[in-house]
Amino acid sequence: MRVKQALGKVLFRATPGSWRTLRLMRYETAAIYQRAANAVNPRFRLKVLQLRRRTGLSINLGAGPFGREGWVNADLECPGNLHLDIRKPLPFADRSARRILAEHIIEHLDFYHEVPRLLRECHRVLEPGGVLRVIVPDMALYCRAYVSETPVAFERLGWDLEKLPKDIPTPMAILNHVFHQGGEHLWGWDWVTMALALKEAGFGDITRQSYGVSVDPELAIDREDHRAYSLYADARK
Repeated sequence: MRVKQALGKVLFRATPGSWRTLRLMRYETAAIYQRAANAVNPRFRLKVLQLRRRTGLSINLGAGPFGREGWVNADLECPGNLHLDIRKPLPFADRSARRILAEHIIEHLDFYHEVPRLLRECHRVLEPGGVLRVIVPDMALYCRAYVSETPVAFERLGWDLEKLPKDIPTPMAILNHVFHQGGEHLWGWDWVTMALALKEAGFGDITRQSYGVSVDPELAIDREDHRAYSLYADARK
């Protein structure tokens, strides 16, 4: 970690450009470092080899600090997880997972390249009948709140228009925050777009769900703090 941080500081000082360029460089530097570390780490390689021999896996993509007991919790940097760059091929065998959870991670990926690749990988890894649950911010809710021009609609999404933070001073700023989140979000999702992306990845049985409801009860473990503004989708292989 210290080597990575030192390398990042050197690169940032030597690189011209905006803060957006520096933030992107930081993320990509961390990703390259982690992939290289995985390639030479015998414990990581052994762990992946063991996972590739298993079936019936429950996989939590982009787990962050919310890893779940008994699951394969994958995240690029957060400690305690299997450190994976999920933009690359997943290191699991075909038809080896019973379920996959992707909660508030898909919106951080490039829609045209990274999202299709990851969804196809999820389809490959799932066993027949296995379920992918995707949860993202529902931009349709925010758009409807904006055009309603009523404080109540934003209150339902957790925003008090009378007490907005200084860096998000207007309803339009709220929309931009959710769309972009300081450069971390790369795409805004609604149900039609989600269903199309899942269909193009090979899923045929696609269901819009709600908080705490899933075709696989083991996947009905949604985070309460995302409840008010999330879009929920189940896709069965």
